[in-house]
Amino acid sequence: MEKKLTAQGPNDRKSYTVTLPIEWIKSEKLNDSKVVNLDVIGTKIIISSSLDGNKSLSIDTDYYKNSLIKLLQSIYRGGFDEVKLIYSDPKYLERIVEIIDERLIGYEIVEQKNNFILIKYITKESSEDFKIVLRRIFLLLLQMLKSESFVQAKLIDKNIKKLSNYCQRILIKQGHIEFDKVPNYYLLLDRLEKIGDEIRWTLNFQFNDNLEIPEFEEIKLILRSAYELFFKFNKVDYDLNSDKVYFLTRNIRKNINKMNTYMVHCYNLSRLLNSLYGDILLINLK
Repeated sequence: MEKKLTAQGPNDRKSYTVTLPIEWIKSEKLNDSKVVNLDVIGTKIIISSSLDGNKSLSIDTDYYKNSLIKLLQSIYRGGFDEVKLIYSDPKYLERIVEIIDERLIGYEIVEQKNNFILIKYITKESSEDFKIVLRRIFLLLLQMLKSESFVQAKLIDKNIKKLSNYCQRILIKQGHIEFDKVPNYYLLLDRLEKIGDEIRWTLNFQFNDNLEIPEFEEIKLILRSAYELFFKFNKVDYDLNSDKVYFLTRNIRKNINKMNTYMVHCYNLSRLLNSLYGDILLINLK
């Protein structure tokens, strides 16, 4: 949307104003007695409402008995701050509480009745947390690769899921300083969470069968390089490692008809890493 600037004041102290879209003014319930937040980010100016913007939702969980994880994670990531969950069968309540405790930072049950619970978000997320937590997710993935037992790998994976959900919620609620790359960061987080799943499953087979597979060892090195490149991008190193993961994926695929379950997960990992390298390049393009 283009807007015309209007000059105001004397020539030596001239300032400029611009009108705001009436649709946005109405949706944010603003008028001339309100104030807005204005942030200068590089060549861009971001204007946002100063309202709390708390989002509430009431939903009947009886329609989602087999997909409670997807439902609750979607509500959480979507930025809802107050949620009324209606249910007819109390046996699902235990599962709801388990999901909240294991995956949803800041959600707490503040009221419970015979047929519903009320959940509120009691933590104040900050966009400043985002980069710190994102780095932590990468480091947890690298730590999982060094797990000494499957139990340890599962515990690390649970933490990754919790932190990934939190970062995705921050993106929806607070945005990002590179606001045009919010979708790319959101996809990156989804990719990292899926990589965690595949590592956990691969380690399960490795521990059970006492296997040492060269492809998985190469995957470990490629993931370490992905972490380093994301936070300190280098064009030459990127091109070299991107080529490695591409050829690894292609070489595993050559034996696709002979794959055991272990190699299926290695193949999935190589494909996810190949896509992750695309995310890293896009986010680091300036």
